[in-house]
Amino acid sequence: MARIEQLKQEGHALRRPEADFLREKIYELRVGFQGVNYRMLYFFHGNIAAVISHGIVKEDKVPPKEIDKAIERMKKFEADPKAHTYEE
Repeated sequence: MARIEQLKQEGHALRRPEADFLREKIYELRVGFQGVNYRMLYFFHGNIAAVISHGIVKEDKVPPKEIDKAIERMKKFEADPKAHTYEE
């Protein structure tokens, strides 16, 4: 949660070691806990929000299929943001 809050505060300015660009508008939010490297893949919706696609446990590097999954989710989100946005 702390890393997500940091992303909320810093947005596009958040860089390594907390976050890194992967490819095609997809970034990773990097979290290490008890020797395990977790990654949350996300993309930006303009300057309004960062959208977290999904999380993985990273071994050597983020697998290309996981980046592809995030890209597909980004395309679905961009096609209809309201359908994929939670509102109270």
